[in-house]
Amino acid sequence: MKTLRLPSRSLLGLLALGVLGACGPSPTTITLEPPELRYLRTQGQNLPLNYTVLDADGRRMMDARLRWTSSAPDVASVLEDGTVVARKSGKTIIGVQGGGAKAALPLDLTILASLDVRAPGADFVEMGRTIKLKVVARNEVGHVIPDAVPTFRSSNEAVAHVENGELIASTAGLATVTATLGHLTRAIAVQVVPPDFARLGLNLTSYTFKKKGQSVQVQARAYNRNGAVLDRVPLEWFSSNSAVVTVSPEGRVTAVGQGRAVVSVVAGRRRTAADFIVE
Repeated sequence: MKTLRLPSRSLLGLLALGVLGACGPSPTTITLEPPELRYLRTQGQNLPLNYTVLDADGRRMMDARLRWTSSAPDVASVLEDGTVVARKSGKTIIGVQGGGAKAALPLDLTILASLDVRAPGADFVEMGRTIKLKVVARNEVGHVIPDAVPTFRSSNEAVAHVENGELIASTAGLATVTATLGHLTRAIAVQVVPPDFARLGLNLTSYTFKKKGQSVQVQARAYNRNGAVLDRVPLEWFSSNSAVVTVSPEGRVTAVGQGRAVVSVVAGRRRTAADFIVE
């Protein structure tokens, strides 16, 4: 009869070390970082989370087995790699656990659906005046998003710019102020005029072209309340019928075809016009 030999103590020790080595280190610390993205575009958008997992020796673990949870799955769910999937605007707490370590991250998700920015009177504002901007942002179900503060940029800071939610008109001219909130932008056309701008005048009130191709320069002037000419008042020109006459940004009117048309010049809320006939 054969005798069964038991493994020696040294061999048992090696086997134990092998089992422990196969298990590997266990997470002892998990750190979650808040996402940088404040406003989301759509429902179902992925929001990757940055996180760090350390073992007992402070070494980073790249392939640790983690379990993710969301306290409000109807607001957001979590994939196995820690990616948050937004379901709707709302609050949730993202939890993660691995080994003896755990961490939690509160999230306030906002799906930005619309942005409305208004500056009443910005199309004709006098130098030195300020206009309180009206900002309304809404989420995917139409609820107003509180404390939504866009960033503002002006195409001409010398003419107009925004400070503390107010549009400041500095010098006469044109500018476009752009508001940006998340992925949405809105533009506001601004026209700043001298404080005593009263009316516009033209060097002619009617003109007749004898044939097509002829042109004439129309001169427009801006005046204050005392009749003095004002400089730096931006002007815009329009033709009521471009098939009859066209007008350049500098006020040159050109005959195109037979008929009658009105050429208007506009500065903010001030307007004047002249009649043109092409025979």
